[in-house]
Amino acid sequence: MMLTPILLLASAAAAQGPVPYPTAADWQSYKSGVTTGGAFADINGDDHLDLVVANGNDIHRQRVDVYYNDGQGNFPTNPQWSSSDIDYNGHLSVGDINGDGLVDVAVSVFLGPGGFGDFGHVKVYFNQGAQLQSSPGWRSADSFYSFSCELGDADGDGDLDLAIAVGEPYNGQARKNRVYYNHNGVLEGNPSWKSDTADHAMDVCWGDVDGDGDLDLAFCTAGKENRIYYQVNGVLQTAVGWNSSDNSNPNGNSCTFEDVDADGDLDFCVSDNNQLSGGQGLFKIYRNNGSGLATTPYWSDFQGYVSAVAFGDLHLDGFPDFIGGSWWGGTDIYLNQNGSFPSSPNWHSNLNSVVEALFLGDVDGNGLQTENGESHAVNGSRRLFYLEHSPVQQILEVRIDGAVAGPDAFCANLEHGWVSVATAPTLAFEVDFVWSESLDLGVTNWDGSIGNLLFLRKSLVDASVTPPGNLTFNPGDSVNFTGHWASSTNRNENVFVASAAFPPIGPMRLLDYHAIVLTPFGNLDIPYSVPIPVNLPPGYFGTTTVAVATVIDGVVKDQAEFDISIQ
Repeated sequence: MMLTPILLLASAAAAQGPVPYPTAADWQSYKSGVTTGGAFADINGDDHLDLVVANGNDIHRQRVDVYYNDGQGNFPTNPQWSSSDIDYNGHLSVGDINGDGLVDVAVSVFLGPGGFGDFGHVKVYFNQGAQLQSSPGWRSADSFYSFSCELGDADGDGDLDLAIAVGEPYNGQARKNRVYYNHNGVLEGNPSWKSDTADHAMDVCWGDVDGDGDLDLAFCTAGKENRIYYQVNGVLQTAVGWNSSDNSNPNGNSCTFEDVDADGDLDFCVSDNNQLSGGQGLFKIYRNNGSGLATTPYWSDFQGYVSAVAFGDLHLDGFPDFIGGSWWGGTDIYLNQNGSFPSSPNWHSNLNSVVEALFLGDVDGNGLQTENGESHAVNGSRRLFYLEHSPVQQILEVRIDGAVAGPDAFCANLEHGWVSVATAPTLAFEVDFVWSESLDLGVTNWDGSIGNLLFLRKSLVDASVTPPGNLTFNPGDSVNFTGHWASSTNRNENVFVASAAFPPIGPMRLLDYHAIVLTPFGNLDIPYSVPIPVNLPPGYFGTTTVAVATVIDGVVKDQAEFDISIQ
């Protein structure tokens, strides 16, 4: 029997809705890893994002681990792959280094085997046949303290070079940061680039901050200003091109680029931890107004031992929201209101884990979108292109002047959504790629009592149900219940809502199915009254499941249900 809903209109929306994550994690790993680095990446080539983590920090020598995605967004408690070597592993970076189409993993080793006083290095596990090497296939010939590394195209030749943040701020001497260039898929053993300035750099990131079509290189430091080195005509400058000026003795330990105000220019975000003297304990964003990056932050918030920064457009309104982590302070989310952020978090995780890395991706695949033929203007010299969406789940195809580019003809950073090509297009540049409207949140943690965490994003339109007070019925009764639908996006949502009954024997019985439009953060309640026939067939006695659902593009995206007993 098809039923007509009593209420068909969505409620009016507020300017900003709730954060679409539960405060309690949906998944937690084993708890004995001192996990520092982390990323989502498709390691085994099944088009689902796996979880890669590096363990050790400055506490124990441990392994690099991979948790494989079962295809539904579920991960085991314990990793299914672990490296054979152990180290004081720091942060990691993922990408196709050797141009074979598979994701490799670069890891900074903070300390050598002897701990403090013993230099570490940087290493790479290459992906061979959809599995990482058990031991590194490359390591730097030189040694140094390094807590973070980042893959990027330092010279605009379409392959991934490896930048290293060098420094140990507790007792070590300031040293120069470095870049290992990639020559036809092979990283050099000793770096061809070193910064003129010696620092205790704790994190590094790439981004076209000056908008000239190539990647610039940023470092945050402990004891010195944040720094940016510009790439000019394919050459990464060794002299500092930009310094922050708000704190000459910070304890910067994480940084990233993001266009927070949607003006087309990359802004710069850092965490300034106050564990060491001089650190202010602030998340900070330095704004880029098109004429250059400001040297003082336009927004900051105090959270003490701040330790991780990331961005994601959680409400799908074109303005990326800020995610920050702290040591023993857990994870906070600040919602972006047209380029402005509040003075306190809109969301806080229920566990105060020791956060080291934050990263986003659609692990359960419930929001994937395919973009075919996204085109970008070319001028015969530009080789770097930022895609319209980030993070990117998968690059399907790159076309340069109409010809399909092989994996060795371009490189990409999926987290930040850019593609760099070896040959500058003269006629056209197009990309087919997969991105997601439903970003899940990964968190690494080195508190041995908690483990790593995964927060799954709520459905774009969440379905829930209020069942009747009495769940036992006889023929001739009516089952009265209410379906609820709530949007978690700052845009109109065009979906179908459905209700159905699943009897003990026989096919599903569709009760209602129709299209609705929910306004931003809107809600819809539909009361139902389902009569049970007096002459009920024998197969319908027993337990029947009643469900309500959200259907998008013919796929059930969210469902809620309850059981009744018919006697």
